[in-house]
Amino acid sequence: MLGPFSIAVIALISTGIVDTIYLGRLTDPENPKLAQMVLAAIGIAFPISFIGNSANIGLGAGTMSAVSRALGQGDVAQSKRHAAAAILLGLTVMSGLVTLMLLVSPFVLSLMGQSDEVQRLAYSYLLIVMPGLVLVSVASMSNNTLRAAGEALLPSSIMILGAVINIFLNPFFIYGWGPFPRLELQGAAISTFIGNGCGAAYGLYIVLFHRKAVDFVGMTFKSMQRAWRIIGQVGVPAAGTNIVVPVATWVVVAIIGNVLGEADVAAFTVASRAELISVGMLYALSACIGAITGRNGGAGKTARVREAFRVCYLICVIWGTFMALILALFAGQIASAFTNDAQLIAKIIPYFYIVPITVFAYGFVFISAAGLNALGHPIYGLTYTIIRSLILYIGLIAIGVLMAGLNGAFVGMALANLVSGFIAIYWTLQKAPMTAKES
Repeated sequence: MLGPFSIAVIALISTGIVDTIYLGRLTDPENPKLAQMVLAAIGIAFPISFIGNSANIGLGAGTMSAVSRALGQGDVAQSKRHAAAAILLGLTVMSGLVTLMLLVSPFVLSLMGQSDEVQRLAYSYLLIVMPGLVLVSVASMSNNTLRAAGEALLPSSIMILGAVINIFLNPFFIYGWGPFPRLELQGAAISTFIGNGCGAAYGLYIVLFHRKAVDFVGMTFKSMQRAWRIIGQVGVPAAGTNIVVPVATWVVVAIIGNVLGEADVAAFTVASRAELISVGMLYALSACIGAITGRNGGAGKTARVREAFRVCYLICVIWGTFMALILALFAGQIASAFTNDAQLIAKIIPYFYIVPITVFAYGFVFISAAGLNALGHPIYGLTYTIIRSLILYIGLIAIGVLMAGLNGAFVGMALANLVSGFIAIYWTLQKAPMTAKES
């Protein structure tokens, strides 16, 4: 499963990386700081859009858990009803959440310590991107339904299609290639929206007609209520687990913006996007482990569940070490690929020598959460993430910023990864249950 998912996740995170590269190279003789302003706008908008994405990821985890456990118990009909109910739940929850978030976004952006122009750019981006997250819910539930059955190629293709369309359209809408107007940051948002819509349509077609993995006809109001309850038992805490991360990021960006300044926010934004290079494989791994732990846990095979965790932790160490070496060796070239601004490049480069060597431990946190979510035990992942993001990440970065500026923030990130990672691996292997709750 890891091979296809690695390609899919790399394609997915590449959209954010490519967005940043294109936007970081924007120039305007009348506005020499255009690229810096746009990157700062992305930086303060990202935690808000990531909250919506995190809710989708959480609901997807609930779907994965419910469907995989039903399959592990041998009830295919129930798994199809659960999948159908999950799609309806995603549309309902995300419609309400996106509406609420757009209403409160102006106030939230005003707290980030940025100029009115940067705030305006960020909100114009969110007005386009956020409604697209309702469409993402369809793609996410379809993806997780397929993954719950152990499939890799088809769910990966859903992610890849949306990402490829997004990346392809980016220069046309951002720079105004061909007959398109130059829309800059709004152009990146439009590309994302179109890519999300195409991925959602394709994903729904796959699960509804090609795999026939969902059953709306056989679903009753009672079965939908039951499915929503089962999905929610995992999905709500899992969504909370994922939402904790962007909330922590928002607090950190606000600290950097208010204590340091616009250039540091822009540099932190680029560094955060560069981090996706090293964690891409680990995100893919977390997308795979749930299908293994959920089905084996549902079948009562706890030894295989425990072994799945051990293998995934080993992969985290191997991959994290390899990527840390690559990023350190090519730090200057990678930073220069994102922006031409010499000031930003100088601020970004230290990140590559400090944080990537600790990413393997951060992988322990979300691998543990994903595996336990599928077993129906989401409280562990929520606890790990609160410790890492709300306590260690915010606290250590705040101390680092006050003591050593942006480099201090990078040291705080590294320490948060290490401490939380070792807490997660110890508690999962020594204390957490390896059995699955009934679906």
